[in-house]
Amino acid sequence: MAVSCPNRLRTVSRPMAFLVVGMALTCLPVARAQQPLPETHNGYIQSLEDPQRAEWQKPEEVLAKLGLKPGDKVADVGAGSGYFTLLFAKAVGPQGKVYAIDVAPEMLDYIRQRAQNNNIKNIQLLQALPHDPKLPPASVDMIFICDTLHHISERSTYYPLLIKALRRGGRLVNVDFYKKPLPLGPPLEMKIDKQDMITEAKSAGFHVVQDYDFLPYQYFLIFQQ
Repeated sequence: MAVSCPNRLRTVSRPMAFLVVGMALTCLPVARAQQPLPETHNGYIQSLEDPQRAEWQKPEEVLAKLGLKPGDKVADVGAGSGYFTLLFAKAVGPQGKVYAIDVAPEMLDYIRQRAQNNNIKNIQLLQALPHDPKLPPASVDMIFICDTLHHISERSTYYPLLIKALRRGGRLVNVDFYKKPLPLGPPLEMKIDKQDMITEAKSAGFHVVQDYDFLPYQYFLIFQQ
């Protein structure tokens, strides 16, 4: 949920998103009137979808490392504008499913519209709570979290909810900013140190199976139980 774009978002992360609370939204095919987004949300979406982001986020390379297969079930926690959501939906195909999870209904409405415009029908929208992703038990093969975990203050109780949502052999993926001065991303004090994150996940029952370092500003970790 927190992503920055070069030059423009030097120290700004997702604006107040985790103050929004709600319950699960309906699936994409359900019609819903599209309301104009507030200017703050428009600016946030523009930063997420800035073409320059691909230079450092390397979405196609990330997708390749994840090795998703047709029929896989994926949760995109902190989906934002759907930057990765739509890529996942195409990768898992019509028999697969992607849960787009966000606390902000405006972001989910935006993903809904994008999916409809691209005739993508395998995305289900879930409006989460700050402390609960609202995923059904044993529902997904992979949980993907990009630039979001540092927003979650109650991580010790959040990890068990992720474990509950994963199928046997499922993976937890976390991509987040290194805890050091960077030209983009949230303030230093908000970031989670890579080793601290690994320790947290280990305490919850996860262990690292892949540790990629090709992203210039972010660590990229894959865990299993």
